Amino acid sequence: MNTIIAGRFDAQARAEAAALALEAKGFPRDQIATFFVNPPGQHDTQATRLDPESSAGAHHAGAGAASGALGGTGIGTVVGLATMPVLGPVSALAGAAIGGYVGSLVGALEKMGDGDRPTGEAAQSQPVDDEAIPRKSGMLVAVGAASASEQERAISVLREQGAADVERSQGSIAGSQWNDFDPLSTPALVSSEA
Repeated sequence: MNTIIAGRFDAQARAEAAALALEAKGFPRDQIATFFVNPPGQHDTQATRLDPESSAGAHHAGAGAASGALGGTGIGTVVGLATMPVLGPVSALAGAAIGGYVGSLVGALEKMGDGDRPTGEAAQSQPVDDEAIPRKSGMLVAVGAASASEQERAISVLREQGAADVERSQGSIAGSQWNDFDPLSTPALVSSEA
């Protein structure tokens, strides 16, 4: 793994100009990657091996719906039988149907909770990480920069070209492709003084 310096641009033309400027400053073309980063929550439209395939909390929703439907059907039938003298013989069937429906919803929702997420007082006492800012959408220009002087030169070029955010990361660029880029990772932004 190598150090990678990357800058986010709001337009493709500006990103392409930054890539050309990096190349003019001596960075090899095969060490410069330019690509679009989707907005948070939309990474599945351009799937990567690092994007999750589905919501982690939804894996057990089907089992919760089934168990909730069974319990709800039983409770609904009992309530329907109790109201049979007033509402007639259809009340047991209506009670079972409504109970099954409501039970399946409640069961699915209960199972969709994130098992790793603390609840109650534990959730309230957890500190909020203000540093974990998600990566913003836009054109990203990334360049491999091995030495400290190359890193400073890359930061300078990206800022001169109008990069909105400049970040430092670890990874590997080969053939103008940053193959191990993780769109879900929190960017390590380079301060404006650097």
